[in-house]
Parts: sequence; structure tokens; C-alpha cells
Amino acid sequence: MDTKSSTSSSTRDVQGQPVAKKSRLVCKTIIYDESIANQWLDEPPLEIWDHHIIPLLGLRDLALSRTVCTFFEAYWQEKFNGEVLPLRVGNDVATINDVMGVIEILSSRREYTKASPFVVLLGKGDHEVTSSWTDPLGFIDHTKLGITRSNITFIGQGIGETTILGGFGMDNVQNITLKQLTVTDTNDSGIQMFGAIVELIDILVVGCRRTGISVFSTDPDPNTAAVPSQLVATRCEISNNVGSGLYIFNSNNNNISFNVCLKNCIIHHNTRGGIDINGKGVVNIHGNVTAVHSNGYHDHDHGISVQFSGKVFIHLPSNHNTIYNNTGQDRRTYAEGTITNVET
Repeated sequence: MDTKSSTSSSTRDVQGQPVAKKSRLVCKTIIYDESIANQWLDEPPLEIWDHHIIPLLGLRDLALSRTVCTFFEAYWQEKFNGEVLPLRVGNDVATINDVMGVIEILSSRREYTKASPFVVLLGKGDHEVTSSWTDPLGFIDHTKLGITRSNITFIGQGIGETTILGGFGMDNVQNITLKQLTVTDTNDSGIQMFGAIVELIDILVVGCRRTGISVFSTDPDPNTAAVPSQLVATRCEISNNVGSGLYIFNSNNNNISFNVCLKNCIIHHNTRGGIDINGKGVVNIHGNVTAVHSNGYHDHDHGISVQFSGKVFIHLPSNHNTIYNNTGQDRRTYAEGTITNVET
């Protein structure tokens, strides 16, 4: 069954095996002949394989096929050595809980970078997280997917189309991106970061039992150096969570600052307030669509609350309807915390 593979070349795959080469065939009409073995593997033009058949195969399909026939080795190499290595949940792995196991294996065979990340493709529907994650503080969350490698991108089919029933936990990892999906963790916070660098694009964090998004430094010990987290969120909505919408906490106040950037994000109807910054943290807010409204249950639940040297810069005119209709104060500052409109 390996009549389409050519002789070995100097290029070798990650397991040290020669990389098969694809050769072009002349397009022609093929008449089925049952006496010819492997006719449908040998005779279809490579254009048919390249553009119609292979795109239907995922990583798992190609990984299995290459062990059966060397013809598929070139396609595996083409996929494996490409700019991205997509992993389809429901095809290549059964559930989202299996994702990190595969990433750990494949990360030992090639290096992923910010420019060339590992891409996880999530189909429509609900993806339930049943794995456990222990955060750096020692708390165990039984519905959290712990991301243990850097340079990973999760892409859904859109808000309301792809839903994560559970949350994401990130400790000291970089270049993690979530796109086009809904996160709802009815047992804990939706997204938790400890010294992580994360980007959110078109994400809805809704109905979480605690905070929608929590941003922490790596080390809770006030006597040691800590690594700050960085978060960029674009066109995101954080709503109807039992805790704050966005909570930023830094137990180490020794020249450590968080950098959070919100672009056209809406934060509303969170029980304990919209944005709560406790300790050194810098939040930049951009975009005319931006709104922090209708948050809080008690008078001490505010729209934006900043304390202990935290800083919020709102890059909008002071007359822009940015923060409104919150139960407590729309803007609350304490102990050198500041909220400033920056008009350019």
C-alpha cells in the first residue's frame, strides 16, 4: 500500500524516520477495476488528496494512517511542521479533558511559540470540564482545565455556539489565547490566572459561582518576589457572576504591578461588583462600547473599586457613559487607589 511514497530524503520527522515525498499525478478519468489492488489509494490525483480528502482527516487520523501506509507520512509532516497544529475536540480527542495530555506529548516533539501556537479547535455545543486543578494557593477545583504549557490557543465557534461548562486555570504560563466561546463554571471562577499572560477575544464569562475572571501574581508569599499576570481582553462580556466580574489581587506589594487592558468590554450584573482591584495593579480601558453597569447587590459592591495603590486609566472622555447604575458607588477609590480619565 505504499506505492505513492518515494525514496527517503535527508529530512527526517520527529521520530527519526525518513519523510515521504508526494509526487504529482496527471489528472485522468479513473475506471474502477476490482482486480487492481489499492486502486483508490494509488490512482486518484494528488490534487484530490490535497484539497478534498486530507482536509477531512484530523491529527489522530493522520497519526494512525502513517503507521499503515507511508503515503500518509508526507501529509503528517506537512501538518506537524506547519505554522499551527490544530487539535479537534470530538475528533482527535474525545473531550476537552483529554486536550492537555495530547499537548504534553506533542510538545516534547516540537516547540510551540507565540507566533506558532498549538491550536485547539472546539466545535459547537457544550464541552464539560470534569478534570481537577489545584491552584498555587492549594485550593482544588474539580471543574477546571489546568493549562500546563505555554503558547496554546483555544478557538470556539462563537459566543453561544461553543460553551465551556467549567473553567480554565493558568499558573505561570504565557501566550494563552481564548477566542469565540462562552465560559460558565457553576462551581468556581471561570478563568483564574497566576502569573500568566493571557489574551481573550470575543469571550463571554457568565454564571460562575465565584468571580468571572481572577488575576493574581504567582506567589502568595509577601516576603518573596512575585511574577505579575498580564491580561488583554477584546470584545468580551463578563456578566451575572456571583463574585466580582473582574478581580485583581496582589498580596505582594513590592514593586509588582498587574497589566490589564480591556478593549470594548462590557461588565454587568455581577453580584459583588464590576472590577475590583486590591493591591498594585494597572488597568487600561479603551473603546466606545465599554460599559461597567448594574453591578452589585449591597452598597459596598461597586462598579469599579480600586484600593492599595491600584490604578485605572479610562481612555475615554469624562462624559462618556462608561460606569453607571451600580448598586454602590460607580467609582470607588481607597488607600491611594486612583481612577483617571485620559482624554487624547
